[in-house]
Amino acid sequence: MAGRPARIPSSEAAAAAHRLQSTGLSASDIAAISGVAVTLVRRLLRPAEARPARIHRTTAEAILGIPLNTARRRERLLPGLVEADRAATSLQDLAEHGWPTSFLADQLRTSTQTLAAIRNRDRRRLALVLDHKIQRLATRLLASDPADHGIAGHRSRRAQAAARHRAPSVTPADEDLDGLDAQLAVLRQP
Repeated sequence: MAGRPARIPSSEAAAAAHRLQSTGLSASDIAAISGVAVTLVRRLLRPAEARPARIHRTTAEAILGIPLNTARRRERLLPGLVEADRAATSLQDLAEHGWPTSFLADQLRTSTQTLAAIRNRDRRRLALVLDHKIQRLATRLLASDPADHGIAGHRSRRAQAAARHRAPSVTPADEDLDGLDAQLAVLRQP
């Protein structure tokens, strides 16, 4: 009498991994939740012809056992990816208030290149954990002065100048221009 096969087709687990990824979980998140090696999760996320044809039954069961609402919960306990817009705005605000990127990177335990990429909106998404760290740091630092943290005045001014240079130029919307034209027309009437 034969038992269940140890290795099964990977298609069902791969489809589940793709569904989880589409809800915002990264390959690392799926691996952390399921206990499966991140390398194997990444292989399952490849196109059908490039992924393993068969995987161990326990691997498939671990991935299939992750509920889809894991990534949709409002306050997830698990790491995931979030949109980077809020973090980019916070980093720009910090720079406009004179906080150098090198100081922020040191406080957040990340690189200046990572923060610059987020701030410049080169990254569309970032880790939920880093987003929370940036928000907490911004809340704390925007209520204080860079000089209180030992940042020299010239570094603070340099950060502010760079932030002003990076800030998008604000152009009035067409509706605003139409309103101005109407006001000017009224003023020009005798």
